Formats: sequence, structure tokens, C-alpha cells
Amino acid sequence: MSGIMRSRLVSLLMLVSALAVFLVRPRADDGHGLRASFYANARFQGSPVLVRDVSKLEISLDGNLASSNQSNYSINFEGFIQILTQGSYGFLLDSDDGSNLWIDDKQVIANGGVHVRRRKEGSLQLSPGEHAIRLQYSQGVGDSFLRFRWKPPEHSSFQTIPLDILTPVPWKNFDQAASIHSNLVRTLLSLISLLILLAAATLRLWANWAGIRNLMRDRKLRRELFLKIVRSPIALDVVCVLLCLGFYVQTIAVRLPHEPYMKGDSPYYANIVISILYDFDLDQRNQSDPSIFENPKPWTNIGMYDSNIARGSRGEWYPKHTLVLPFLSLPFYAAWGGFGLLIFNLLVLLALIVAIRRVAALYASAGASGIAAVLIGITPLFHHFAYSYSADILAALLLVCAVGAVLTKRGLWAGILMGLAVWTKLPNAIGLLLAGVMLIVMRDWKTCLHYCAGCAASLGVFAAFNWYQFGAPWITSYSRVWVIKHGQPQIGDHLASFAYPFFGGLRLQLADQVHGLVPTAGASLIAVLGYGRLYKKSRPAFALILLFSVLTFLFYCKYDFITGSDYSNRFLMPLVALSAVPLACLLDAVIHYSDAPSV
Repeated sequence: MSGIMRSRLVSLLMLVSALAVFLVRPRADDGHGLRASFYANARFQGSPVLVRDVSKLEISLDGNLASSNQSNYSINFEGFIQILTQGSYGFLLDSDDGSNLWIDDKQVIANGGVHVRRRKEGSLQLSPGEHAIRLQYSQGVGDSFLRFRWKPPEHSSFQTIPLDILTPVPWKNFDQAASIHSNLVRTLLSLISLLILLAAATLRLWANWAGIRNLMRDRKLRRELFLKIVRSPIALDVVCVLLCLGFYVQTIAVRLPHEPYMKGDSPYYANIVISILYDFDLDQRNQSDPSIFENPKPWTNIGMYDSNIARGSRGEWYPKHTLVLPFLSLPFYAAWGGFGLLIFNLLVLLALIVAIRRVAALYASAGASGIAAVLIGITPLFHHFAYSYSADILAALLLVCAVGAVLTKRGLWAGILMGLAVWTKLPNAIGLLLAGVMLIVMRDWKTCLHYCAGCAASLGVFAAFNWYQFGAPWITSYSRVWVIKHGQPQIGDHLASFAYPFFGGLRLQLADQVHGLVPTAGASLIAVLGYGRLYKKSRPAFALILLFSVLTFLFYCKYDFITGSDYSNRFLMPLVALSAVPLACLLDAVIHYSDAPSV
């Protein structure tokens, strides 16, 4: 290994180490916020399980810091609020389930009980000085959400309460010493992380010092480097990402103040992250209400779409949903809580735009591939799911990258990525089989062998999990779903969920106003016109992308839960993403036609 390669490897390891040290540091405690007492029930009964100062008075899915159990708990926030101006102050509680607010022992807002998300307001005349504040929140089963806002006399709308005017009730001496020790540890670990980063940067500079020195001296060399960067594929990737990012940020900014982003299957995937991080296991008992499944009422009905539990071969409560998304996003949750999962989702979506452009660029010009990637990226399907935590986006990214690797004969990477795409969403097995058949038809035995090895590596881990959890490598969690029918527990299999009328599913997937491709991803249908040019460019790419798109579309025509998405058809994300390739070819044809000399 050369000296430069060795320095790059060491620098990468140092960067990873610095990130790990930074993530394990304790949380900040700057003396502002409220004292939070966490109870292991929704009624504030008994002694609190955990008492700590918190600076965040909002909850999405990660409200219970005392354990991984995100249902049947309660939190009592206590402290003081410093008022500077006399007047009438408005307060707002937005919660699912109950919340109540007291100031100076006067109840300002009563929003208690078990209910869906509900907003209530209250107001109180406050004089300058310090006032006692107490906020109680209780969570039963289902979504958890809390938002606390105020409206000072000089403002016309509700806003976040400044953290520096909130102080917790005093600690006992022992607890205060523990808090000071925690801050010292945090500071020390932050400094160590910074020193590792500086060392990594110094190592890279030292290894490339000769080139940097020449660059600083030679103006012509600097100009050539600048032009090289501007014309590089990375520069075009950045442009595409920035164009799409504007739409995604706008979607997030509009929806963030008004709705929790954990919709559909998102809370179930988040529960897996919480279970792994807090409990070091996959047991979902803490993330569910056991009484619903163990002691159901005679009228209880929980179908396969609503259940998040798969019964293990020994009766365990395993997640129904696959593990790739939770494992990859776990560091983001560890760093930023529930909001970190939203950040991860956004980064995966942006990476998908880059992957789409790179694959399209194999058969179209740089400009056409960039335009196609942006047109697909800003379809309502994708920018709607920018505000989510979606395994479908990750599955689309893995599949697009796998297709690109197959078409560029990177067999090992293609197999690994395709296996992960299948693990994330089982119907992607269509792409896995088609890619293998394509390599066999082409008689590219070397790439085919590497592809099979890659598939075996990633799917081997998947099979091992299935064997341990459900008794056989071919039995997945989707074949062991715990459902309740008229109060009777049963095991459901998603393979039995393909009884939807075919032509009804065909019409719905194309023209339905909420779920159809025409209103939510019209660019993918226009791309059909580019398949002729793609055929001329590459028959293997033409066959692989077209067959995968058609077979995937027809496969979901029979799926009972075809409307199991709050908007658009998330199951067709890989199909829509790959449509950028023929769309780029179509754009190329249009561009070349306009450039052709007139006769």
C-alpha cells in the first residue's frame, strides 16, 4: 500500500473515531430548561424512573428518555420562567395524548386525557420576575406528540419559549455534583473529538503538501483545477441536489409546525431503532401494549397492515418490518433523537437523486441526466416523502445503485446492494433475478460470479436472521404477522394479501388522484417515450430497466394494501427512480434534434 493510500485510510479511521467520540458524549447541561421526572405509567404514580434537566420541551416519538417504552408513560416538567415585561401572556399546548400547564399553581391549560393530537390555548396576566411553571404530559398508546409555545404581549403569534428564561428547580447536592461531572465529561470528549479531527486534517495536509505547495505557486494550475472541479460529475451532482433540496426543505418547513412526521410505518421502524439502542435487543414488548395482543377484547380487530409484531418460532415479539433502515439510521437517532431520523431520511433522498443522475449519465449527456434527475426528484411522490422516515426511499436508493453497479460490471457491489434492496423491500427480488438472468444471457461469467457472491453475502445475513427468529431461512417476518380477528390471535401472511382485482389495481396505480402515477409522478410516464433511444444505447440496460418496471407495476396491481400510503404509491419508488434513465435519453434526443442543422 502506497504512502498516500495509507494516509487516506488512517485519516478515514480517525474521522470515524472522532464522530464516535462526539456521539457518546453526555448531553449538555447549561443550567437552563426544566426538571423532567419520567414515570413508568401514564398517571404520574409512584416514584419517577428518571429525573434529569431537559432543554427540549417537544416530543415526536422519543419522549420517554427513561426507557425504550414509548407508550404508557408520563413526564412532569418543573421549573421557573423569568418574565421581563408585565402583560397578558398566551400559552399553547399541542399534544397527543394529554397535557396540562400550571403557572404559580394556577392551571392555565387543561388538555388532559387520552386523545388524538389536539391544541388548546390559555392566557394569564404575569408581572416581571420569576414564576413557577409546571407542565405535565401523559402518553397512552399510539402516536406521541407534545409542543409547548407562548405568545408574549408584544407578539401576535405563538413562538418557541427562549431557553434562557427557563430554569429547573434546584438539584440536591449529590445530583448537582453528578451534573457537573457529566458536563466535564462532555467537554473532555468534545475536545478529544476535535483533536482527532485536527490530527486527521494535519495528516492529509502533510501527505499532500507537495501538491498543495505547487498549487499555491502556479496560477495556471489553480485555474485548471477550478475548471476541472466545475466540469466534474460531483459539481453536477451538487447542482441537482441543491435544486431538489429547495423543494424538500419547503415541504419540511410547511409540515413541520403542524404535524408529526411519523406516519404510516414510520413509528414501527423507529421502535426498532429505540429497542436496539436502549434495550440492545429486537424484542418489541416494550414498544407495544402487550394487553392488546395477549388479552384482546372480543371486538378487537388488528389486520396485517396495522400490526407491527411478527411472532418468533419460540413465541418472541420480533419486528414485522425489516432491519436495514433501523440499523443504518441508528447513529442519527443517537445524535439527534427523533429529529435525527428525519435528517437521515432527507440525506437518503438526496443520495437517491445523485444515484439517479449517475445511472442516467451512463447513457445520456451530463446535462440531460441532470435535468432528468431533477424532474424525477421534484415529482410530488418524492418531495412529499421528504418529510418522513421511509424504508421505501432507502430501498429505491439501494436498487438504483445496484442497477448502476450491474451495468458497469461491478458484480460484487451489485450483489451486495441488490441483496440489501431485497432485504429492505422483498419485491425488489424481481430486480435481483432480472440482473442475474441478464448477466447469464450476456455470458459475462466473471461479473455473474461476483454478483452471486455479493448477493450471497447480504442475503446470507438476512437468511441467518430469519433462521434464528422464525425457524427457517426462507420464512420472513412478513409471513409471521401477529393479527387479531374478532378477539382471536392469529398468524397472518402477507403472501395472502394479493387478492385485489387486477384491473382495479391497474387503474388505481395509474389514474387515482391520490395514489396514481399520472398525478403524483407524471415524469415517469413521459419517460416511456425514451425507451427506444435507450434500446439503441444499450440493450441490456433497456431490458433490465423496462422489465423491472413493468413486472413491478403488474406485481402491485394485485396487492391488497395498494392504498397503504398516505400519499402516492410509495411501493413504486424504485420504478419511478429508474425511469430517469429513459427520460434522460428522451431529453438527449430532443436536445440533439433542436441542434440539428435545418435542410
